[in-house]
Amino acid sequence: MTQDKKNRAIAIVTGANRGIGLEVVRQLAHRGMSVILGSRDLEKGKAAAVALTNESLTVIPRQLDVSEPESIARLATQVEAEFGYLDILVNNAGILYDTWQQANTADLDTVRQALETNTFGPWRMCQAFIPLIRRSQGGRIVNVSSEGGSLASMSG
Repeated sequence: MTQDKKNRAIAIVTGANRGIGLEVVRQLAHRGMSVILGSRDLEKGKAAAVALTNESLTVIPRQLDVSEPESIARLATQVEAEFGYLDILVNNAGILYDTWQQANTADLDTVRQALETNTFGPWRMCQAFIPLIRRSQGGRIVNVSSEGGSLASMSG
């Protein structure tokens, strides 16, 4: 990873204003990285970042909705302009673990919304940020999942 006195390692964590995402931001920042805290609601992202920046950690809250291609493109443009590279992308954002649904009666609008965030969101993030990750000396993409995405837990 790119990390010297001039260039800190840069990471993005999606869905990072609470839960696992916020803890990932905390741990990466404690390792000396500059971490972009992606949050659909920028105000919630800023609020989540306060405690971390008060610890002298480098956390940069940014609006990011992975279900909106324009939001992803805007962030990619900002990261390229500010840093020129990306070392770590953590795809953590996820919604609607609709395990109550069955295929024959599923509300397809709910399914579509979940697919936009949980499947196409990380895919779009990869497409947008791989060019910047290739500029890193050892870039990484981490896709966070849950039991909700496990085929083993699906019922008939």
